[in-house]
Amino acid sequence: MPELIRLVLLYLCWVVVIVRVSALRSREQRPLWFALLMLALGMTMLQEPAKRAVQHLTDLPHIANLVSSLMAVGVATTILTFVARAYLAGRSPRTPFRRSHLISCGMTLGIMIVMFSIVTIQRIPTRDRFLPIPGTFTVHSIYWATYLTYMLIVTGITSALLAIILWTVRSRLVRIPVTLLAIATSAFMVFLGSRVVAVFTYSTKPIEYGTYISSAHTVGVALGCSIAAFTPIIQGFASWRKANTLYPMWKALCTALPHIALYPPRSRLVDALLPHDSQLRLHRRLVEIRDGLLIMRGWASPVDIERILAVMAEEEVPRDQSEAVVTACWLKVALAAHQAGLPHAQHTLDLARQGGSDGDSELDWLRKVANVWSTPLVERCVSAVNTHRPQGERA
Repeated sequence: MPELIRLVLLYLCWVVVIVRVSALRSREQRPLWFALLMLALGMTMLQEPAKRAVQHLTDLPHIANLVSSLMAVGVATTILTFVARAYLAGRSPRTPFRRSHLISCGMTLGIMIVMFSIVTIQRIPTRDRFLPIPGTFTVHSIYWATYLTYMLIVTGITSALLAIILWTVRSRLVRIPVTLLAIATSAFMVFLGSRVVAVFTYSTKPIEYGTYISSAHTVGVALGCSIAAFTPIIQGFASWRKANTLYPMWKALCTALPHIALYPPRSRLVDALLPHDSQLRLHRRLVEIRDGLLIMRGWASPVDIERILAVMAEEEVPRDQSEAVVTACWLKVALAAHQAGLPHAQHTLDLARQGGSDGDSELDWLRKVANVWSTPLVERCVSAVNTHRPQGERA
């Protein structure tokens, strides 16, 4: 990997580790933070100044190789933890998450450290990159057998789970880091294969080939984990923006029907700037708007709907906005009638049937209504309905 790219990724990992230290409070985000931390430590050990400093302090020529391998085991384990939790969270019924792989990871790390210590104490001959001498079987061979076996199993399971998640995930924001991690783990499987060949041969080609392959793994893990670590912040901002779009319609309903809101509406500026859980607030707003629609339909009569449709027939309303315009019009008419103290309509229609079957589709529908809520067309429809009402029934 070119030194410049390696240096950029190193800075990226450390920046995300420092900025997203709050991820330690999240059970789902914690593995990503540790994966980036260990990737940053491993990449730091590959920098010549750091490598020389550690070797000088410990007087161990291959200590950098050991630390880098231990960090690789940690990265693979934490990514598997994150991916397994994401996979199991989508199962029905939900399957409990088991930590047996963490025990295996601890045992692998322990064996590697012990074997490295024996190789160092007994001064067993090694090759470049701490590779064993082909054709011999020593504790050094056990070191590599343990490392490669564990990494092949963990990386293989991770790759399979990522493929399943990638097939089922719908969110574009989630798909990007999952795709990057899938590419990284697949590349690492090839890298591990090159290491198996390098262990049993003197050829330097597997080592050179593996170096290029490991670059794809490093880039994929660094970018994938970094994006995934910031996903909650991005999702929170998206929820804040969507809730802000629904604010005018939501406030009008909560003002007319205070009992539907868990908290009374504040000014738009306070509502936008007040710290809160944006995703939870958006969910509550969807529920409260739906409750308001179900109640307010009683103040819109069939005659009102006919007049709204008559006004729309004279306007050039895009076909994909017609239903949203009708909903915004009758809701404003109903709110005006309710505010004026007019009685409940004797014959009501099922005006609240429009909407989604789940949270995402309901949000899409309500955003369409919110987008036309304050348009001149809707105001003309409401004005036409009120103008044609009998004098005693005008809102």
